[in-house]
Amino acid sequence: MTAQGEYRTSRCAGHAHPEFTLRFARDVPVPDLEKMLLGYFEGAVAQGSQFKAGQTVQLGWATLRLTAREDGTLGVLEPDLREELKWVESVDQSLFETWRQKEVLDSLGLLERVDYPRQALQAVVCSRAWDAPTFVMGRTEPSAATDSGWFVGCMDDAHDHQLPEALAVVALIEIAVRVPPLTQFLALPQGTDVVVSGPGRMRARVFVDGEEATPREGSYLDALNRQD
Repeated sequence: MTAQGEYRTSRCAGHAHPEFTLRFARDVPVPDLEKMLLGYFEGAVAQGSQFKAGQTVQLGWATLRLTAREDGTLGVLEPDLREELKWVESVDQSLFETWRQKEVLDSLGLLERVDYPRQALQAVVCSRAWDAPTFVMGRTEPSAATDSGWFVGCMDDAHDHQLPEALAVVALIEIAVRVPPLTQFLALPQGTDVVVSGPGRMRARVFVDGEEATPREGSYLDALNRQD
């Protein structure tokens, strides 16, 4: 660790490559979370990859951008979800979201089927979904290169999701901004359906290929469903 809230690689200079500096705007939400990205950069450089300022890097579903720092290292920027098209030098949100997505998959024994969509991909969203007390999510085969395959809707039987005026197409990053807890399920594979109740005391039931999947006891998703 360097300055407060900063972490740095230590093995890249040996390969004639700049080191990387990660900044956390807040306390690290999960112990050793920074090692996920530090290890990625060190491993990639050791295998011959070269990174430059201005380059983008994909971390799970999040797109990161590299920047040149005054100390000679490469910094890492992430999108500011509060302001469209703004990048900030931090990795808090991206690392935490990726960690949660992996934990959801691991809870269900689905790590081998992980399918990270990019933030810019689109989903079909019900017009009442943003204010719904319970959400239903489903992922099918994408219909286009810009499509994630995700649908997010309400559970109101009186709201006909077959009507075009009841639906809208939005970027996944908008879902992350408006209903952040749904982001953790977006790396689930095609053939997955999720019923999420909330806000507040959130619960999630996951169905894989039509069968309900029970989270492993003691796993992240099991703990989430048991919280008071």
